[in-house]
Amino acid sequence: SNIFKATDTNLKKAVNILKTGGLVALPTETVYGLAGNAYSNKAVKKIYNLKGRPTKNPLIIHYYNKSQAEYDVIFNKNFIKLYKKFCPGPLTFILKKSKNSKITPFATSSLKTVAIRFPKNRIIRSVLKSIKFPLAMPSANLSSGLSPVNALDVFEEFKKKINIIIDG
Repeated sequence: SNIFKATDTNLKKAVNILKTGGLVALPTETVYGLAGNAYSNKAVKKIYNLKGRPTKNPLIIHYYNKSQAEYDVIFNKNFIKLYKKFCPGPLTFILKKSKNSKITPFATSSLKTVAIRFPKNRIIRSVLKSIKFPLAMPSANLSSGLSPVNALDVFEEFKKKINIIIDG
């Protein structure tokens, strides 16, 4: 199987896969996500293809913290207040994409806004902390299917089409 425990060694494997444009499945505080480098056209296209997701449906971008996101989006007063109170956590913000953003237009469906999150789950936080790019990460299921809540759900949906599924 391609389901691995969330050990340091396996998380390093997941990080290396992400750095080379591959996809991994990771737990969040809500459901499992299908993660790829949000700056990579190749990785984001793989997400859409694997999920069978319409390209007009933008992806949520996950960051470790606010300073990681400041180059890609424009903060406002409401964001700052909500971030201080609820982040990290299961809250999605819709912010204007900055002109200097490296997020591929494929991830945002060429919109001028970006949906971003700062997940609280320790496993995804560990991955996000050790990479220099945000993760485009919709739920790890076929488009319009039920969102997976455990590693086996992800495996049953995609079998070995995903390099590594981190069990968390």
